[in-house]
This record gives sequence, structure tokens and C-alpha cells, in this order.
Amino acid sequence: MISRTKPRTRERGQTLIMFVLALAALLGFTAMAIDLGLLFQDRRHMQNSADAAALAGVAELPKKPVTARKKAEQWVANNGLPASAIKTIEVRTTDAPNDTLYVELERDFDWIFGRAVGMDTDPVSAVAAAQIQSVTGTSNLMPWAILMGDSACLDGNNDPISGADCSVKLGSAASTITGWYGALDLDGSGGGGSEYESNIVDGEADTKYCSVGETDPACESFVVDALHGNKVGGTGHAIDDRLLNEPTCDTNGNGIDDFGEVFVAGQNGIAQFAVACPQSPRHIIIPIVSLNGVPVQTVTIEGWALAYLDGYSCVGTNCPTGKGHWEVQVTMVDAIYSESADLIGAFNPLSRVSVCRLIQ
Repeated sequence: MISRTKPRTRERGQTLIMFVLALAALLGFTAMAIDLGLLFQDRRHMQNSADAAALAGVAELPKKPVTARKKAEQWVANNGLPASAIKTIEVRTTDAPNDTLYVELERDFDWIFGRAVGMDTDPVSAVAAAQIQSVTGTSNLMPWAILMGDSACLDGNNDPISGADCSVKLGSAASTITGWYGALDLDGSGGGGSEYESNIVDGEADTKYCSVGETDPACESFVVDALHGNKVGGTGHAIDDRLLNEPTCDTNGNGIDDFGEVFVAGQNGIAQFAVACPQSPRHIIIPIVSLNGVPVQTVTIEGWALAYLDGYSCVGTNCPTGKGHWEVQVTMVDAIYSESADLIGAFNPLSRVSVCRLIQ
């Protein structure tokens, strides 16, 4: 009689060996999946930390590069990473001086199951770069001026006072600048009052203006001619025409674009303000200037103010036919001391106003 038990025993043995091998492979794949999952999680955390650090720091540029680096370092720590993970934090120039913050992080990842095959640690790195930028296109540039050292919208260091109200087109000239009331002759083409009114209505200039120190090769001028005379009738008529375009973002139904409807609180704790309604005619850009002598013939653009157009009011009596004069009031949102006018359109990113955009 022939025994049939041994082949079955061999089959069982082979099955057990295959099961053990399959189990080992499965456990190996599982271990590798766990390790890789932890690696990807660590890498994602590093990238998120680099992004957050770059965005937090860039809000201080271009004026405060040291503060920008310190704030980036602080956000690295806030994300639970040690100072040793910081490989590089640099202020760089992309389109304008000191407009970009570059952050590079790196630390070792400790393999768990990978140690079984000789994998101990491997470096994990993340790179991020954020730039101070704004949306291109200008339709909000006003032919008025905020005078450095003599405006309620700027503090003693000429930094913007967000929420402050001030006049940008004066009702009567200051004693030191008699004859100039804050109006600017944009384009300097001799258009006079008609061109002045047109500038207010459409907010556009043919000249590409920039602030002093701007390196953009397309920049044409940072010096603007002063426009003399009070321009009483032209100011009122032009503002009335400009405001015919509202309401564009009237959520409370009162018929005008209120400050809180045009500008909202910044996001992610980085920016104080963001532009919620860029198409509003009350969203305007005003040059911040210094005088080039007295009597005032020209002024130098030192920077740009993002502001809310409150309107105009009569200073004196019987405006505009009597002794009164129109005075234009605005509410300051923020100011920057870099970039060219046509880069400041629907969104002003600097300092307390986003966007702070990741470019890497």
C-alpha cells in the first residue's frame, strides 16, 4: 500500500513557509508605509512652518528687514521647531529692494522601522519665499498729496496711522506753502483744471510714477509738478462724478460703500487689513510727498498711501462761490515706501495690508 500522508505534510510546510514570507513582506510594507507616512507628515509640517514663517515675516518688509527675520524665527518656534532647524532666513530683492523673505528649514528625520535595514536618519528640508506685492493695474491714483511731517494720517516717523482721518486737498494753504493746496499736476502736460478733474474721476495717469529709490526700469518719474490754486469747483464736481459709480459693495443697504465694506480685517493674523471691494470708487491711492523748495513748484513722491475716500466738505462759508473752499477728507488704511504706482491697484500688500504672496 502506498502512503499519501507525506505529500500533504510537505504541502502544509510549503504553505507555512509561504505564509511566513508573505507575512514578513506584509509587515515590511506596513513598516515602510508607517515610516514613509511619518516622513511625509514631517515634511508637510516643515513646509507649512516655512510658509507661515515667510508670510509672517514679509509683512514687515521693505522697511524693517531685521524685524522681518525675527518674526519669521518666532513663527518657526510657534510651529514647534527648534532654532537649529533654521538653515537660512534672508531678505532678498525680487522686483523692489527688500521685497522678498526667503526661508529654508532643515532637520533630521529619525527612521523607526527603517533602522532594520540600516536607515538611521535623513535630512528633511523645506523652502519658502514670500513677496510683498499688489495687483497690477491702476484706477485709483488721486492727484492729491499727503505731506510728510505735516499730516494727521502719519505719525512722527511718517508711519501710517491706520484709521486716522486727514485732509489731502486743503481748504486753505499752510503758511509755509502759500499758494499750494495739495493738488498735483499728474502727467504735467498742461491740462490744468480739466485734467485734474479727469484724474479724480478715472484715477488714471499716463505717466508711470514711482517712489524715490524705486528700481523698476519702466519707472518714468518720482517728481510731480504742483498744481496751484484751490480748484474749488473742479474738486467737488469730480468727486461727485467719481462717486456716481457707487454703491458697488453696499451690504447694509445705506447706498454707499462704507469703510468696513471696502476694507476688512486681515487674514491669518498677518495683515491688519485686506481690500474686500477693490472696485469701489472710495478705494484710492494717494502719493506721500516731500517738498522740493518753497514756494512749491514740484514735490518728490516718497511713498504711497492706501486710503478710503470719505468725501469733501466746505471750509469757510458759501462754498464754492463765496469765501469757502472744498477740503477733501480720507481715512488712512496703510502706506508703503516702495513700489511704483501701477503696482498698487486692487490690493496693497505691504505692512498691515495683505496680500503677502508665496512665490516659492
